[in-house]
Amino acid sequence: MIPASSHPERAAIGLSKIWGEGGGGARVSPFAVLKQVVRRALHNLMRSPLTVILSVFTISVALFLLSSFSLVLRNCSVAVAKEGGELVVMVFLKDAASKADVERVSGRLSELMPAGRVSYTDKAGALQRFRGLLGDDAQMLEGLDDDNPLPASLEVQAVSPEQAERLYEESVSRFRADPAVDSVRYSRGGAQQLKRIIAVVRGAGIAGIGFLLLVTGFIIANTIKLALYGHRTEIEIMQLVGATRAAICAPYVLEGLIQGVLGALAAIGGTAVVFAGLQSAINRSDSLRNLLPAPEFLGLSELSLIIAAGAAVGMIGSYFAVRRFLSEA
Repeated sequence: MIPASSHPERAAIGLSKIWGEGGGGARVSPFAVLKQVVRRALHNLMRSPLTVILSVFTISVALFLLSSFSLVLRNCSVAVAKEGGELVVMVFLKDAASKADVERVSGRLSELMPAGRVSYTDKAGALQRFRGLLGDDAQMLEGLDDDNPLPASLEVQAVSPEQAERLYEESVSRFRADPAVDSVRYSRGGAQQLKRIIAVVRGAGIAGIGFLLLVTGFIIANTIKLALYGHRTEIEIMQLVGATRAAICAPYVLEGLIQGVLGALAAIGGTAVVFAGLQSAINRSDSLRNLLPAPEFLGLSELSLIIAAGAAVGMIGSYFAVRRFLSEA
């Protein structure tokens, strides 16, 4: 037998030369390539239903936590807005304040807030307002008309939270040593503190959800990598015939995209079921209705973000799984 090395022309004949000689063939259209990628991705999904279910379930659990967290933050923001009430800065006057003092303090408040509306409430009006707030329990205030402990006050209506904050700080600074002023209060002070707490919780929650999505992507990558062992022969054949990495990866990345979107939709559906149950419980309970505002479901932007997160996690996890598999093959 004559060694192959003694016939360089015969030794040079291989798949690469055969494909090179066929370079003059017709080019495949991008639409045909896309159709082939979609067909292969759907075929892979149908071939491994258990793996698909596992991946979709993993994504849906992570995104269910994300959507639930977003739902809680959204309704906390609504509760803060409703709890905060009006943007009102109140200046409480001392009992010894005269009518001239009231006019002087009112004028200085008007200088601080030219566009604001300053209203005066005397001691009797403050007691009457307090009785209205108590409702049926107002009887406990009987006998206080002659010895009214509530102070008179001046109220300034602001337009925005920033404007109210500035008015409050300037009023505290200006009336700190005023003999007619007892104290200055901002009606949304508690709400502002609650907003800061929610901002901290939002930051920590986003970090936690980001870590959870990263772990989910790692799990998906390993799950898809295990599934790829069933396609090892198919991938090796594609490599032998000269298929590029992009051509090999594309169907699996599309497969991850589909799994991610399905997981996101499942998570949104689960969140909607929980929301409906919570809303029904609130409607059946008078105490919960008084304690909690009418809950709101996630908005379109938040739902789009959840679906995008699912698609991104599925695609990135699939891409790294295929790339690592090709490196090891």
